[in-house]
Amino acid sequence: MLLERATSAVLWKAEAHAAGLAAADWHPVTSAVATIGHDGRLCLWDGLTGTLTRTCAAAALWGMAVQWSADGRWLASAAGRAVQVWTPEGDEHRTWPGHRATVADLVWHPSDAQLCAATYGGLVILAPDAQKPLRTLNWQGSSLVARWSPDGKYIVTGEQDSSVHFWITATGKDLQMTGYPGKVLELSWSPDSRWLATGGGREVCIWHCGGKGPKGTTPLVVSGHRDRVSAVAFHPDGRLLASGSDDGQVRMWRVDGADRCAPAGALDLGEPVSQLVWSPDGRDVLVGGARGAVWLVHPG
Repeated sequence: MLLERATSAVLWKAEAHAAGLAAADWHPVTSAVATIGHDGRLCLWDGLTGTLTRTCAAAALWGMAVQWSADGRWLASAAGRAVQVWTPEGDEHRTWPGHRATVADLVWHPSDAQLCAATYGGLVILAPDAQKPLRTLNWQGSSLVARWSPDGKYIVTGEQDSSVHFWITATGKDLQMTGYPGKVLELSWSPDSRWLATGGGREVCIWHCGGKGPKGTTPLVVSGHRDRVSAVAFHPDGRLLASGSDDGQVRMWRVDGADRCAPAGALDLGEPVSQLVWSPDGRDVLVGGARGAVWLVHPG
């Protein structure tokens, strides 16, 4: 894994996840960064110095997802059909093996210690101190990525069948947004839960989720990438939306209250983008490349 500024000045470089980086996440309070790879390793780093502080064995070789809880108390990871929860120091707290299919993604509730695992057949809601699932939301499809809205109202998933699926947390009722050119792997909520940015093609679609929700509405469509959008991420204070694509570009967009989106900068990294993760203070964005490189970009 290589971490560098967009100016190509190397901050730190380390050998990790030789089989490919699957996911990365910043701790919400400290400088800790967690990564998981297809080598079956979960790694903890000091994101400022590049020091590897802990290496843990994931439950399977094919790591898929890693995410810190909102309070930073727990770290969750998914590999194969298993979900694991760890302490911030890297000690294993609980494992849920034997999910009905490969767990494609994980997302924590924004304020409660509840963890949502997305897989073929729907969603499973877990809690660190409960061995049995709290809840199951069944769906005859393959959920590839999941995001809980910051207000806790929705869980949204990107689907293999080129759709976006909304679950209303309180009732379990659901709705679908269809018509995407391809499978949807890219989702990001604005911090006020008003906007949901999605990929699924060469354009970024931004759904208005305030008021009565997105049902029956038309998304704001943002064009600019030359190839498939492969990552989207709202800034922690909502002032910017970052998007990356297979063309190697990272673009910044400013979404304002008048339902408009304006370009706010672009950077060509020369490698397909696989991950976009903002630092907790919003100063930098961690950009993962499909060939294993990781850049630390300061938008300016």
